[in-house]
This record gives sequence, C-alpha cells and structure tokens, in this order.
Amino acid sequence: MAKKDRRAILARNTIIGFITVVAILIFGFGSYVSSPLSGQEDISEADDFRELENPRPRRRSDPISVVEFFAYTCIHCKNFDPMIEEWAAEQPGDVAFSRQPAMWSPIQVMLGQTYLTLADKEILAQNHTRIFRAIHDTRKQFLTPEMVGDYVDGRGLSKDEFLRAFNSPRVKTAVRDAETDVRDFNISATPSIVVAGRYVVGMKAGMGRALEVVDKLVNQIRTEDQAKG
Repeated sequence: MAKKDRRAILARNTIIGFITVVAILIFGFGSYVSSPLSGQEDISEADDFRELENPRPRRRSDPISVVEFFAYTCIHCKNFDPMIEEWAAEQPGDVAFSRQPAMWSPIQVMLGQTYLTLADKEILAQNHTRIFRAIHDTRKQFLTPEMVGDYVDGRGLSKDEFLRAFNSPRVKTAVRDAETDVRDFNISATPSIVVAGRYVVGMKAGMGRALEVVDKLVNQIRTEDQAKG
C-alpha cells in the first residue's frame, strides 16, 4: 500500500474515532439528564431520605420547617452553604428555613454555641460565612470563645458583648435544644436536612440531589395539607 494511501486511511480512522467519542459523550449526558440525579424520577426512602419513627408534631397551619444540621468544622457544610442559602432565598412563605449546629466534640460545641450566639444577636450576615472561610480557607483555629470574640469584634458587636451573649442563659438553652434535636433526629453526619420534623435527608447522592429531595418532600407535605382541607 502506498504511503499516501496509508495516511488517508489513518486520517479517516481518526475522524471516525472522534465522531464516535463525541456521540458517546452526548449519549452519556442524555443518560445523566434522565437519571434519578436529575430529578426526573421519584425519590425513595431507601436511597434518598429517612422517615423518623417519632416525628415532631405539626399542625397543618404551621410553616413547613426545613432545618440544616451543620458544623463549622465540616468542609462539606462550607461547600453546601451557598447552595442552601440560594435555595432558601427562593422559598415561598410556607417554608421556614433554619440551621442547627451539630456538636459531637468540645470544639464543635464551642463553635455551635458561637453560631447560636450570632443568631441570637442577629449578626449572622456579618460573620457566618467569614467563620467558614477562616477555618477552611486560611486554617485559622478557634480554640476558645475569646478567640472567636477577637475575630467578630467590630462585626455587629464588640468582643465583650459577644462573650456576654455567648454565656447568656438564652444561648445556653439554645445549645441544649440543639443537642436534643441532634439526638431526637439521630443526626450522625453533616450536612443533613430535616424536613417538617419528619424526614431526614442526607448527602449520599450529592448536594444537588439532596435539595431536589427536599423540594419533593415539601411538595408532598403541601399536598397532604391540602387533602386535609
């Protein structure tokens, strides 16, 4: 076979191979879009959520609560934070979003109490994301409430004001409530989301999928509320 003919065959085979790869990629993307991760199929308790044996009581007129359990020490929580913030901003008035710190170690207790202090003083907007970034982006360590107080000083309150609030009876009660919630809902990983005190949604299938599952559970509860009249 002439050298020119071999070059022509090689060029033709290269083009055919390229077209084949593109076709496979397109098919794969189409398969992904139609897969459960794209939200086109129903959710299942086996794969997507856990229903609590003893759900919290809820009246039909109550907002549908969506509670994210998180820890400042959790990198997945830091990555999930802007996603759930955007999700929460898009919710109608019948959905009540909040966070609750999960605390399994002394440092997590101190940082969880920090979050509840910031929430009590209504200065999360100035400090919540900064604390995530300080811990995970700059490797800053917060080992005592005083170190946190130094960091938030001037961001909505002074260090002394932060420490007074941190040690206040109201914040300590909020810490006990958070610890009770973690036990009652059997939260073992962060981030986790509890819907209406009835369903626990994890991140096994990914963060985007978790929010799709939350949406479907919220819609399911709405439908049940409407059926009750």
